[in-house]
Amino acid sequence: IAIQKKLNETQQDWETVLFCLLAKNFGLNTNGESFLKIAQSIPFSIIRKEGSEVENLESLFVGKSGLLKNDKEDVYFKNLKSRFEYLSHKFNLENSGYVTVEFFKHRPDNFPTIRWSQLANLYGKHHNLFSKIIENNSVENIYKIFDIAVSTYWQTHYTFDKESPKKKKTLSKSFIDLIVINTIIPFQFAYAKSLGKEVAENLLNLIKAVSPESNAIIQKFNSFEIKSKNAFETQSLLQLKNEYCNNSRCLECSIGLELLKNN
Repeated sequence: IAIQKKLNETQQDWETVLFCLLAKNFGLNTNGESFLKIAQSIPFSIIRKEGSEVENLESLFVGKSGLLKNDKEDVYFKNLKSRFEYLSHKFNLENSGYVTVEFFKHRPDNFPTIRWSQLANLYGKHHNLFSKIIENNSVENIYKIFDIAVSTYWQTHYTFDKESPKKKKTLSKSFIDLIVINTIIPFQFAYAKSLGKEVAENLLNLIKAVSPESNAIIQKFNSFEIKSKNAFETQSLLQLKNEYCNNSRCLECSIGLELLKNN
């Protein structure tokens, strides 16, 4: 999401914008837009008030995803549903509707139930998350901030009613790296810019400390012997692909010219 646009919509509420950015990234490509809509439907003042009760946050996130609509025998399901109904009434959220989330084609660790629990635990653990995100430009410190897992119930479940082998389900390093690239760096840049501060060098150092991404586009560049040492270089290649390759601007690109010469 465009940070400035979201700031204008929220009367410059930086904490709300951070929450929305994080929710979108926790949803990944498939559920990102749905997670964003759900985050936008819950005023951040509620997250702030209920942050000390992780189960309350989970009930709001899972409930807004429409996953508490049907009745189940599962005790934890009943607990979350009861909390969701109470909070919806308390904060007048009953009429704001549900947003569909997808389980299909996801690995179980990326199920929306798991990602919502991790996000709830992140806000449950760090009541001053905004300050911590703004103040940290060390990748090691950021890894510590995001060193969170799911709630006890979700350690033995991926969906309600179906038990699975116990697993803490912490955030992987590669997942946190994506949050650094897609959320923390753009957010820190926008915030510093609003204060008239120059942080470009700090942010360049931060992204250079992040491991290179691995996706189909980067793998294609690798096949041409164009190797990346860090996320700064992979982001540069992705930008190159979007601006030059996708628009057939090969003759304006030094890499494209080199490849054409070799052929």
